Amino acid sequence: MTQTTPSVPSLPTGFVAYEYTTVRVPRDLESIYTDSYRNFGWITEATETGLPGATTVTLKLKRDRALKNRPLVAELQRQADIALVSIAALERSKTSAALGLSIGVGIVGTAFLAGSVFSIDAGLVPLSIVLGAVGLVGWLAGYLVHGRVLAQRSARVIPLIEAQYDVVYQSGEQASHLLAA
Repeated sequence: MTQTTPSVPSLPTGFVAYEYTTVRVPRDLESIYTDSYRNFGWITEATETGLPGATTVTLKLKRDRALKNRPLVAELQRQADIALVSIAALERSKTSAALGLSIGVGIVGTAFLAGSVFSIDAGLVPLSIVLGAVGLVGWLAGYLVHGRVLAQRSARVIPLIEAQYDVVYQSGEQASHLLAA
C-alpha cells in the first residue's frame, strides 16, 4: 500500500516588493480608470463604492516596485492621469453650463411672478396678469434653455473628450510596450 502526501501549492520564489496607491475616481469613469491603470502595471486589489448614491469610487491598486523603464512609465501615467481628469471635468462642464443658465432664466421668471404678487397687493390686476404670464413663460424658457444649451455644449465638448481618450489610449499602449520590453 502506497501513501500519497497531499500536494502543497508552490509559493512564488523570490522577494516581490509592491507599491500601493489609492485613487478616487468618478463612478461613471471607473472602467476607463481600471483599464488605464492596468496598462501601467497596476493591479486592482479592491474597489470601494462608499455610500449608496455616491458619485465616486475608490480604487486600491498595487504594482511591482521593480518595474522596467520606471521613469518612462511614470511619465506616461502622469499624462494619462491628466487626460482622465480632463475627461471628468469636460463631462461635468456639459451639464453645469446648461444647469447654470436654466437656473438663471428660472430666477428671472420667479422675479416676474413675485412682481405679479406685489401688483395684486397694490390693486393692479391687469399688470399682475401680465407679469404672472411673463413669469410662467420664464419658467418654461428655463426648461427649454437647459435642453438646448446641453445639446450645444455636448456638441462642442465631445471632440475634446475624444482627444483626451486618445491621449489615455496612446500613453497606455506605450507603457504596455515598455513594460513588456
